[in-house]
Amino acid sequence: MFKDGGFKLHEKSESHITAMLAWSQQKRAVLTDSSIMDMMNQEYRKKVEENCSYIKTIADVLLLTATQNMAQRGHSESESDNRGNFLEILEVIAKHNPVVARKMKGPGNAKYTSNTIQNEILQCLADMVRDTIVKEVKKSEVFSVIADESKDLQKKEQLSLVVRYYYNSAVHESFLCFQHAEQLDAKSLSEMIIGCLESYGLEYKSNLIGQGYDGATVMSGKHSGVAARIKEKANNAFYVHCNAHCLNLVLVDTVKSVPEADSFFSLLERLYVFMSGSYVHQRWLDVQKEMYGGQPRELVKLSDTRWACRALACRNLMDRLPAVLRVLQDISTENHRDRSIDARGLLAQIDLTFISLLATFRKLLGNTKLLSDLLQSPSVDLAMAVDMVKALCDSFQVYRTDTYCDQLWHDIMETAKQCNVAIEDGERKVAKNKL
Repeated sequence: MFKDGGFKLHEKSESHITAMLAWSQQKRAVLTDSSIMDMMNQEYRKKVEENCSYIKTIADVLLLTATQNMAQRGHSESESDNRGNFLEILEVIAKHNPVVARKMKGPGNAKYTSNTIQNEILQCLADMVRDTIVKEVKKSEVFSVIADESKDLQKKEQLSLVVRYYYNSAVHESFLCFQHAEQLDAKSLSEMIIGCLESYGLEYKSNLIGQGYDGATVMSGKHSGVAARIKEKANNAFYVHCNAHCLNLVLVDTVKSVPEADSFFSLLERLYVFMSGSYVHQRWLDVQKEMYGGQPRELVKLSDTRWACRALACRNLMDRLPAVLRVLQDISTENHRDRSIDARGLLAQIDLTFISLLATFRKLLGNTKLLSDLLQSPSVDLAMAVDMVKALCDSFQVYRTDTYCDQLWHDIMETAKQCNVAIEDGERKVAKNKL
């Protein structure tokens, strides 16, 4: 009865057909727009992911070069030259990473490799590390500070600040910051240290329990030094003179009080200067390769502030003394007025007495360097430092015995024979008495 009426009749009507066509077009348009939006969103997400991956790669390279203490930029960054560690490492990564390759070679300036971007990323990394250190210090509650003055590459004075604290069952010494020191008086330096601690939210008045500086009056003065000024505000911040610095001062004063030892190190410095000249240095390397093979050794420049490190200078010279003498002998016979005269002068002073002092200081400074390195260890405490100093004193007492002196003298004579140093009876007596 309703076969040709109702919905069936409506389906054939012009209005329904028109409505269906409109709905179908609308549906197609919605689906098309949705597909386009999905495609646009997918492409956008892909681009964001690639950018994040690329920036992370740049940050990883900068972190690597900073951790390895490598310079990021080269003198010239043109395509034909060595472009510096940062860009060269990125080029190697680009060979194995298409995203990095596309960003490096693509058009535009959004490569993020300029020095400005590098510095900004390094600053972000530094802030992240510093935030972690500050959080650890706050969790450990009590802490100490270690500060020292130094000069940057522009010869400007700056104050370095290190925090020492106990965290996760271990003692940590972490660098906190550098600050340019406009003035080096006690008042200014103490204000800089306190200002730095306050800027990072560290509660120094109740939680600062120690201060470690060198023995300079401006730092250690009992009444108006940095240590005294800070202790006025932080009652528990006791001052401890750097043990390694104390050891250095003892070595300096001891050696200066012995004229023979003072002259010995002056000659050692003159040998370093002479052997470092471009012409002589090449001869020095060639002679070592001929006599010993392998990697040549360098004579070490002496430092007034790190006396224990002179052990390396004595060791290298002792092990390569025959080669040093050969270089001096060869140059002394050359037809070069100044250089030949200098070589003869140095050669004349390397006698049995010099070899005796060289062997003695190699042994003594070797032990003091070991103590110096241990005193600078973050894990050392005051009780351990006292025990190590006592152990070194006990070793020096053993060195004063006849048995040890006889053994040392035997080694000295063997070295002198290897170096073909002429030994007169009178000279032997003088050298042994000094020993």
